[in-house]
Amino acid sequence: MSAPVSPGLRSGSLPLLVALMTLLAGLALAGLTGVQTLARSWASAARNDTTIEIASDTPRLEERLQSLAEALHKVPSVTAVRVLSPSQVQTLLAPWLGNGSSDTGSQKDPLPGLSLPVVLIVAHAGTSDLGALVHATLPEAIVEEDRRWGTRLNGLGSSLVACAWLAVGLIVAIAVISIGMTVRRSVMAQRKAVEIVHFLGAGDLTISSTIAGRAGLLSFSGAITGLVFLSPVLSILARKLAPFSHSYATTIHTEAKGLLAGFWTTLDVLPQGLLEQLASLPLIAACLGWMTAQTVVLVWLRRLP
Repeated sequence: MSAPVSPGLRSGSLPLLVALMTLLAGLALAGLTGVQTLARSWASAARNDTTIEIASDTPRLEERLQSLAEALHKVPSVTAVRVLSPSQVQTLLAPWLGNGSSDTGSQKDPLPGLSLPVVLIVAHAGTSDLGALVHATLPEAIVEEDRRWGTRLNGLGSSLVACAWLAVGLIVAIAVISIGMTVRRSVMAQRKAVEIVHFLGAGDLTISSTIAGRAGLLSFSGAITGLVFLSPVLSILARKLAPFSHSYATTIHTEAKGLLAGFWTTLDVLPQGLLEQLASLPLIAACLGWMTAQTVVLVWLRRLP
């Protein structure tokens, strides 16, 4: 007795292909989330502040500094003028000059032979002529507008976000093309069986739906496998992000009961939006697999004599 003629999708490479695409898509989404978070951080840090640096050996520094502060307070858009203390200036310059901490205590000592500048932080509501006002009183002063750097950083952040979205789009396009080629190759390998069933009266939609359903199921299982392989990477990222999260104390310093509990606690610091996007990847993969297989098989059946 001969075996029944049952054309379908028989491809062991499709789940592996979808698993790899899911892994790449998950990494791209994680990178996109990180870039978006960084861009938002840059945008919030780009306040309308102006930093003024004045050399400590400037003639009549105290008198001219007082005159500058009075002139700044007279500007309607200036909201606050703050003079940093020497310890605050030293902390600000610590990444370049060192912290100057002594070995005998935690008190920061002035760095030997170093004259720290006087630094003023001026908060304002978008005033654009503070540089001219400062230089009219203190031509030696160095004026830095945070807003200028904020605009550049925002532009850089937008470019990085666009590149990340482009990467996600390319991964989706490659996945669709790869699934289509895999489905077509599988159907071509069963050409005789498909032709027999088709000539016996089976409709095009019936055959394509059977193959598309199998493709969707294989794509779903492949995406689940890809997420399983992605989990260790997410756990590592979660631990790297833990110091920047409010849940750091409860996530890292609490004893985890077993490896699985530790994994779930480290995922707590990941953004909720990223977890939702990753959870939707299997459904998206299944839909892409079903739609691609349905389209490819229908087009191929229409070309049969």
